[in-house]
Parts: sequence; structure tokens; C-alpha cells
Amino acid sequence: MRARRSPVTGRGGRAFSVEHARWRLTFLGWLMLLLFAGVWGRLLYLQTVKAEELRELSARYGGLRKRTWTVYGMRGTIRDRHGNVLAMDVMSLSVYIRPKAVTEVKQVAQQLAPVIGSSPPDLEQKILQWRQRIEQAHAAQRAVPTAFTLERELVGERARRLREAVQRERARLREVMKQTARSPRPVRLTSWLDGVDIVEEPRRQYPYGSIASALIGFTDREGQGQAGLELLLNKRLSPTHGTVEGVLGAAGQIAVGTRHVVTAPRNGEEVRLTIDVNIQSIAEECLQEVVRKHQPAGACAIVMDIHQGDLLAVANAPSIDLNRWQEEISQHGLGVMRNLATMALFEPGSTFKPIVIAEAMQRGVVGQGSRFYCPGSLKVGKHTIRCAPHGGRRAHGSQTLEEVVAHSCNVATAQIGMRLGAHALYEGVQRFGLWDKPLPGAERGRLDRPEGWQKIRLANVAFGQGVQVTPIALAAAYAAIANDGVYVKPRLLWNEPVHTQQVLAPEVAARMRQYLQAVVDEGTGKLAQVRGYTVAGKTGTAQKVVPGRRGYAPGKYVASFVGFAPAE
Repeated sequence: MRARRSPVTGRGGRAFSVEHARWRLTFLGWLMLLLFAGVWGRLLYLQTVKAEELRELSARYGGLRKRTWTVYGMRGTIRDRHGNVLAMDVMSLSVYIRPKAVTEVKQVAQQLAPVIGSSPPDLEQKILQWRQRIEQAHAAQRAVPTAFTLERELVGERARRLREAVQRERARLREVMKQTARSPRPVRLTSWLDGVDIVEEPRRQYPYGSIASALIGFTDREGQGQAGLELLLNKRLSPTHGTVEGVLGAAGQIAVGTRHVVTAPRNGEEVRLTIDVNIQSIAEECLQEVVRKHQPAGACAIVMDIHQGDLLAVANAPSIDLNRWQEEISQHGLGVMRNLATMALFEPGSTFKPIVIAEAMQRGVVGQGSRFYCPGSLKVGKHTIRCAPHGGRRAHGSQTLEEVVAHSCNVATAQIGMRLGAHALYEGVQRFGLWDKPLPGAERGRLDRPEGWQKIRLANVAFGQGVQVTPIALAAAYAAIANDGVYVKPRLLWNEPVHTQQVLAPEVAARMRQYLQAVVDEGTGKLAQVRGYTVAGKTGTAQKVVPGRRGYAPGKYVASFVGFAPAE
């Protein structure tokens, strides 16, 4: 007789047998086994039957892929004194092709070419040529890039079309991926940008085009300064680029929550100049008129505030459109980027005379009552100094200091220089900053030490021959005369301190202003008269030195005028 098993009482007082519990466990075990078998079967199916299709799908739309990106910092903006932008970075689009990754060359060419303004056959041929180049390099075991530049730094209408095309494609991909997730079978996708990388990167832009081109300069494709202030201030303007890691989603964007900043970008320093873009534009228009009328090899104009030393305009001709610097330099040569105002050394000629005469007055060598006789020429040793013809004759006769300046008399100025002496002349002119570098990147004036000067050398230097200065240094020297004898170092950067030095007694400066006004009113500078203003200044005409050789180029001259208004 078998013993009867007692039932087990469960929760709520309900009874069930051990056999019933065992049956339940067995059922659950078989159910889990079937589920695991289904999962493993599905994985096996995907890894074998569907492997090729899934690999292609993953290669094109990649699911999620960890990537590292460069986050570009922006190069510092250059502004004028009023905040007008002279140079700035704008975001542009660049297109790169990875030829080996382009599976449908014809399709990519047909859809990409219209967006970037190319023709499909040309783009298709270009991709195939790049692919052939890679294959040939691999066969010869040579290094070769895997990506080639199709377009660099697209802005404006072309960039807008490309951005719109990218946004349309991303929206389409997101919708297709939603449909794929709901579909019982995978949908075969084709990518418009298969093997094409579109990169957003900064491009340098110059809103005023050719205005102040030699002063501002330009940057290369890598964003490094190559000329002008872009080169001189490159360290201050240059940004530091950052790095971001993230997971790239199917629509080509970083998946939400996966973005991680490895290193943050830092923008370059903004630079504000003393330049006034309106005055700069007027100065350049005037230079263009000079070039049109006289056809010089080059010309420059400087406008300076005599009290602060602020350079309001530094104009050069010829100039180029900085937004097209490659084409312009290819056509005209790199010489168009030479800032003549700060780098051109020239013999000042007669514009040098007032500085020498002012120094002689400062030292008491000559005075208001001094008179000088000019017979038209002066014998100095074996050499003869002559005056330029004046009113049909060279001789100026007996002259006051004011008349010496107004007539631009070589003979009288040579006499004054010889009275002054070599060392006194050299040291006096040096105080006016003519041998200094008034600005970074500027040339220094040139004059040999006076210890070895012969008498003829002293006489020639006195009227501006055999000495070289830059236009910017000469302008600053005249500004000292206009500013009651206070020399102010030229200032181009807004935040630079003002440096001043008293180089002439105020009464000497006032007397020289009177003499220079007479030059414009009655002497050689009558063309500088401006209705409603009193103008003071000095003209100069000097022979052009042959670079790297002794002597002068026949028939080549440098014409100059330095002045200020109002003369008082």
C-alpha cells in the first residue's frame, strides 16, 4: 500500500502538489531553451545569410561609430578705430573625395556636381583619375593620400547650396532609418555622399577687398599670416583648435549624449587699429588718381594724427583684392604686397631741408635775421653744388631763411649744413626718429656715421642726398614740427601707449611752420593749396637710387610732399 503524499499549502490557503510544481519548472525550462535557440538562430542568420548586406549597410550608414573631430577656433578679427571689420574668419565648406570609398562614381558625380558648380562628366573623370593614381602608387609602393581636395573654402551661394543639399540628405536618411526600424526586412540604402567628406572650416574674409591690402596682408589656406599685419601679428591672431569625440549616427550627426570635448578651442585675439577706413578709402582714391595721371611704379600716402601719433590711413598703390590674393599675386607678383609707406627707403631730397634748418635754428647756428646768398652754384672742394632752375634761372640771390625754404635752395641749405657740422646734423636728425623703426616690420633709415664725412658729403646730406628714410618716418618728423616740437611715435594699434619726446623748442617749431606755410602759399608747393584751409608743407624731388649699386638710375625720380593742415 503506497503512502499518500500530502498536499502543500500555498499563499492564500490554496493547495498544490509537488508534481504540479515540477511540471511548471519543466515547461519554463523548455520555453527558455526555445527562446535562446531563436536568438542564436537569428544571430546565425544575420552573420551568414545577411552578412554581406549588413556589412554594406553598416559601411554606408554605419549605425554608430566613434569618431574624433577637430573643432576650429576662429582667427582674431582685425578692426579699424570705429570697429569696422577689416579682416575676419567666416565658416566655409570644403569638399574632400576618398576615391577608393566611392562605390558609385557616376551617381556621386551626378548628384554632387550641380551643387558645387561642376559638370558630372568632369567630376566623374576626376574621381577615376584620383583612384587610378592611388592604385599606381600602391603598385609602386609609394605613399599617396587617401583623400583629395575637390573644393576648398566655399562661401556664399555655392556654400548655401551645399548646406541645403546636406540638410536634405540628412533629413531623408533619418526618415529612411525610421522606416527601416519598422520594416520586417532591411531596406537597401544608397548614399548621396558615398566617399565624400564635407568639412566646415574657417576661411579668412576681407570685407573691404583691396582697401589697405598691403597693410593688412593675408593668410594662407592653413590660416597662417603670410604678409602685412596678418604676418606681423600672427601669434596674437592665431587660434588654438580643439578636439571633440563622439558617436556618429546614421544621419551623419553626433548622437545625442555622446559628445565629449577633449580640448576646447580658443579664438585668436581681436586687434583694433588706429586706421579710419573712411579716411583710408579717400587716400586710396587719391592715389589711384595719381597713378592714372602719372603712371608711377608705386605710390603711398599717410595720414597721421600729430597729437596721438595715430595712423589714420596707410595707403599704397598698386593694391590687390585680398579675397583673391592668389590670383592677384600670380598676375602682378608678390611686390604688390610691399608696404611702401613703411618699407620703401628713398632719398628725401628737399623734404629733408626743413629738418636740417630747424636743427640749425635750435642750436643757434642760424636765426631769423640770417641771410644767405645763392649765385646758382657752390664749389665744395672739387665738386659743384647747383640749384634747380627757378623762374628760368638757378640763382636765388640774397635770401632770408623763409625764402631759402620756400625756394628750396640747395646752395643755402648746404651752407647751413656746413655751419652746423657733421656730428650736430647727424645727432639732431636722429632725434626726429629718422633712423628708428617707427613700427614693427618697418625699415630703418640709413645714414653712415659722421666720423668719416668729407665736406662735400656733409653738404649733400644737408639737402637730402645720400641719406635714405621711409615715408612713415618722414611723416612723423614733420608731425613734430606741427606739434610744437613734440615728436610722437607713430601708432598703429589702438591699445599701444603714446610715446612722446620734445625735439624742438616750441618757438623754433612755430617759426618753421611759418616757413613751410610760405612754401605752399608762394613757393614750390602751390599745388597743395586747399580752399578754406591754411596748409604748410614741403615738396621734394630726388633721384632714384639703383638698388644694390652705387649711383642713380638715369631719368628715374621720387617725387614727394609732406605737409599738415591747418598750418597754425
